[in-house]
Amino acid sequence: MLEVYTVGGGEYLVNTFNAVAAWAGGGGYRSLLRVVMVMGLIYSLLVVAFTLNFRAWLNWFLQATGIYLCLMVPTIDVKVTDRLNPSLSPATVANVPLGLGVLASFTTQIGDWLTRTAETVFVMPGELNYTTNGMVYGARLFDATRNFTIRDAEFSTNLENHFKNCLFGDVMLYQKSLTNLAKAPDLWAAIGPGSEARSQEWLERQGDGSVQNFIVTCRQAYDTLNGQWASMIEANAEPWAKEVYPKLSNAVAAAKLKHDVPIVNAAFTGSGDDFTGVMRQNTAINAFMQARNSMAGGSGAASIDTFAQTRADIQARNTYNSIAQQAMAWVPILNIVLTVVFFAMFPVIFPLFLLPQTGLSSLKGYAMGFFYLASWGPLYVILHMICMTRAEAASNGVAAGGMSLGSYAGIGAVNGETATIAGFMLMSIPFLAGGLARGAMSIAGQATSMLAPAQNAAEAAAMEQTTGNYSYGNVSWANS
Repeated sequence: MLEVYTVGGGEYLVNTFNAVAAWAGGGGYRSLLRVVMVMGLIYSLLVVAFTLNFRAWLNWFLQATGIYLCLMVPTIDVKVTDRLNPSLSPATVANVPLGLGVLASFTTQIGDWLTRTAETVFVMPGELNYTTNGMVYGARLFDATRNFTIRDAEFSTNLENHFKNCLFGDVMLYQKSLTNLAKAPDLWAAIGPGSEARSQEWLERQGDGSVQNFIVTCRQAYDTLNGQWASMIEANAEPWAKEVYPKLSNAVAAAKLKHDVPIVNAAFTGSGDDFTGVMRQNTAINAFMQARNSMAGGSGAASIDTFAQTRADIQARNTYNSIAQQAMAWVPILNIVLTVVFFAMFPVIFPLFLLPQTGLSSLKGYAMGFFYLASWGPLYVILHMICMTRAEAASNGVAAGGMSLGSYAGIGAVNGETATIAGFMLMSIPFLAGGLARGAMSIAGQATSMLAPAQNAAEAAAMEQTTGNYSYGNVSWANS
C-alpha cells in the first residue's frame, strides 16, 4: 500500500482515485488503449516507410509495451492522509494504476517530508506551524483577539461609564498619569482602586429581565467590576472562539482558543499572562478606546504633502489588502484543484504515452507537474516562516514585554501588515514553483508585478500633488 499526503482536500483525492480506478479497470478503457496501440503501430510503420529507420518501430514497440505493462496493468492500494483532517474516512482506495499511485505517493511524500522538516528547522511553537493551523495563524489569531469585546450589555456600559466618569476624571485632576496608563502591562490594575469622592451610574440586570440604575462611588464600581472580569471572560470565550474557529464545536473551539492565545501572546509580546489575563488586557484597552472616542471630537487638516503621502499609502494598502484577501482564500484551493485535476487526468493523458516519438516527452511533462505541485508545501512553510519571524520581531519590539495601551495600535499595525504581506506573497507561490521547475532566472520577470500596486499608487498621488487636481467620490451611472 502506498500513502498520499495532502494538506486539505483529502476527500476530493479519495473520490478522484476511486474514479480513476473505475475508469482504468473498465472494459471500454482497455478497448481504447488497444485502439491507441494500433494507431501507434500504423504511425510507426509510416515513419519506417518514409525514413527507412527500422529502429523507429522497435523503439516504439519497446517504449509503449514497457509503459503499458509498468504503469497501467499493475494496480495498487492507495491511502490518502490529510494533515488537516486526520479522521478522513474512507481513506483507502483499491485498484489504482501503479503509475499514478507511485507518482502521487512519491511526490507528495517528498513535499510532506520537506514541509515538516522545514518546520522543525524553523523553530517556533507547534501551534504556530503552517501544517498545524495554516498560514500566519499567530498573526491572524492575535489580530482577532484585539477585536474581542465583552458582549454583556450591562457590564460593558458600566465599564464605559467607569472610564468616562472615574478614570478620565482622575487623569484631568492629575490623580493618574496617562504615561503610566499607556505603559501599564495590566491596564485594569493600573486604573484601580477608584476614587471615593466621585461616582458613576451603575446598571444592574434583575431576575425578571428588567434593568435598574443607581449611583455608586468609583471605588465600589471598580471593586464590583474587578470581581466580574473572570466570569465575563469565561462566558464570552465560546462566542469569541466561534468567530475564529467557525467549523469547530463550541466546546472544542473554546478549549483551543484558551490554549492558543497565551502561546501566541508570549510569542508576539514576551508576556507570560494566562488566557484570562490576556483577554482582560485586550478588552480593557478596547473599552478605554470606545470611551475615549465617545468623548473626543474635533477635526484637523493635513498639509498637501502629508495628504499625498497618506493617499498613496492608503491606496497601496487597499490594493494589497484586496489581493491578500483573495489570495488567502483562493491560492490553497487552487493547489487542491490542480492536484485533483492532475490525478484525474491520468487515464485521459495515458493514451498519449503510447504514441511514437511524443510518448516519453508527454510522460516527462506529466511527471514534472507532480513535482511542481509538491514544491508548493515547502514554499508555503518558507513564506510562513519569513512572515511569522518578521511579525514576532516587530511585535516584540513594539510591545516591550507585554501589550499596553501605548503599544496597542502599533501591534495592530504589525499584525495587519503581516496578514496583508502573507496573503499577497501567496499569490507568488504558483509562479515561484513554476519558475523553480524551469530555472531561477524565469522568476525575475514576475518581480515587478508584485510591486506594481505600490508603484501605481505613488505615481497617482505624485501626479495629484504636482497638478493640484483631486477627484474623489464621483459617480457615473447609465451614461449613453
